[in-house]
Amino acid sequence: MPGVYLYFGSANGPGGLRARVARHLRAEKRPRWHVDQLTAVAGGAARALAWPGGSECAWREHVQAAGATVPVPRFGASDCRSCPAHLLRFDDAGLDDPRLFPVDA
Repeated sequence: MPGVYLYFGSANGPGGLRARVARHLRAEKRPRWHVDQLTAVAGGAARALAWPGGSECAWREHVQAAGATVPVPRFGASDCRSCPAHLLRFDDAGLDDPRLFPVDA
């Protein structure tokens, strides 16, 4: 299904964000997380966006409230009781779309 897919995750492990993104961009890796299933078959562009100090659940909630849909229920959220999924989809957004970014009032 065409669109812009957004995966929300944390990078709290060793190496932080840089190590986590580098791992996801590698073609050869042992699957460990739900997102590994997606990165193994996804085509197109990939971008990493960081929200310092924020939780992936709060960012996901903001983006879903802006009109994103859940393409695969529970995807990436098996350890989260409050989120329907950590993968969302816009059919009409670009990666520079302001709906993707929370703004503190």
